[in-house]
Parts: sequence; structure tokens; C-alpha cells
Amino acid sequence: MVENNPNWMKISELEKKSGIRRRTIQFYVQEELLHEPKRTGKTMAYYDENHLKKLFFIQEEKKNGLPLVAIRDKIKNMEPAETYGSVDLPYNRFSASDKAFKKNKGEKSDENKTRKSIIELGCRMFLEKGLKDTKVSDITSALHIGKGSFYFYFSDKRELFLTCIPLIFEKMFSTGYEKVREAKNPLERIEIRGKIIMPVLKEFCAIVHLSKEAIEDDDPKIRALGINTYQSIRMPVEADIRQGIRQGIFQDVDPRVASTLMLGMIENIYYLKTVEKEISLDELWENFTKLLMGGICMEKETC
Repeated sequence: MVENNPNWMKISELEKKSGIRRRTIQFYVQEELLHEPKRTGKTMAYYDENHLKKLFFIQEEKKNGLPLVAIRDKIKNMEPAETYGSVDLPYNRFSASDKAFKKNKGEKSDENKTRKSIIELGCRMFLEKGLKDTKVSDITSALHIGKGSFYFYFSDKRELFLTCIPLIFEKMFSTGYEKVREAKNPLERIEIRGKIIMPVLKEFCAIVHLSKEAIEDDDPKIRALGINTYQSIRMPVEADIRQGIRQGIFQDVDPRVASTLMLGMIENIYYLKTVEKEISLDELWENFTKLLMGGICMEKETC
């Protein structure tokens, strides 16, 4: 039986071994970064060694600046013959004839549709209003459902927020990532990132604001999510600056400070555009790059 097999783990054990919270693990299963666990009951599921290896792989790719949507595609392209680390991962362990597995993957119930609608509307409202000003009653009224339906899926709006932020982040930062990855010059990578952000500047500033709001929250889970989100935005830029310093393109500045100041400048571009509507985004970006590059380049010729 699965329960007595040492190769299978409950989610508590997987959580301990990976250092990743169960809510995140469940989110990865939902988003198909992890394959479905083996379910032996309505509330009991068992995970295998492949789940653990995938979790380590996901964390490593996130450190490299890869968004979840790109990681998911990478995992799908590697299945089933590729390896993570040095051990083959047999993804076909669950056969297509497994009725419980087919039921979990195939059937879209009305309950799942309601949950999905709550999440989609929550994402929009959090972007528009922020965490504090988004109310459960706003969501239930807009969807024409009772509060009981909301609380069936989420204990409160904070739990919904924890679900929504990774989705908002993934959707926003997945676009154009291949161009960034293909660029070898760190200056070019920074410029590509900026050009990707400009058309969605309002949404970009909204998620930065959400992450800052979460960092100031009293709830440690919300605070940790805010820190992780903000770092996920900032650290790829920091990595580009570090590379530019090593190559002699940028001055020997603290990459953490430089990347943080860059994000602040981009935020303020949005507010300037809001006040001075006649300024085009192209004009704003041109002036931004002139100011930025004049401040961090070793010599004008290298830029």
C-alpha cells in the first residue's frame, strides 16, 4: 500500500524536506509545475521523490530569474526522458487508466469554476485597489455569490491574496522573457526588460505597490510573500548589473542599491506620465536610459 511505502511522502514531509510551504506546493500542482500526487482519499495525498526533485529544480530556476510560466514549459519539454540532477524521473508512474488520476485531471466541476472566478476577480481587484481596500463583499457582489461560497474556498481575503499574487506576477513577467534570456550583453538585457515593462507600466507599478504593502503587513505569511515578490522583480536586474560590473561595463557600485534605485525610477516614470500626459513612453524611456547609463557606465564609449 502507498501508506506503508517509504518512497511516498505526506505533504508535511515534503514540506520539511524541500523547505517550501504546503500552500506553495499545492499551488505548483494546481499550475501543473508538479504532477498530481497519489490520492488515497478525499483529503489524503502522497508525494514521491520526483516531486521533491522538481521543487528543487523550480527553486533553482527561480533564482536564475525564470518566471513560473517559463519553468512550467521547461519541465513539460523535459518530460519524460530528461533528468533533474543526476536521477531519471519516471513521470509516467501513474497510468492513464488510473480512474482517480483521470478524475482529478479531467473533470471541471462547478465548484472549480466558482473558485477560478473568485481568483480571477481577486487578481483584478488587488491590482486596482490594493490589499487593504479590497473587500470580500466587493468580490461576492460582483460575482453574485454569497459570502458562504467565498469562505468555502478561502478562509479570508488574505488567503485569496496569497493565491493571487503568484498568478499576477507570472502573467506580468512571462511576456518577452525569451528575448531577455537570449541577450548576452547585460546592458541589452536591462534595456529589453525596460521595453517589456513600458506598455504595462501601470500594472507593473501596481504589483510593486502590492509587494510593498505586503511587506508592511503584520501577517508573517503576507510579509514573506511581499518580500519574495519584490525580490523576484529586483534580483534579475541585480544579476545583470553584477555581470556588467564583472565585464567592466558598469561602475563598481553595490548591485543591490543600483537595482533598487532603478525600480524606483521606473515607478516614478509612471507618475510623471500620469501628470504630464503629453510625454510619450518612448521619450520617457530615452531620457531614463540616458540618465541611468550616464550614472553607471565606466566610460561613455562602453555604452
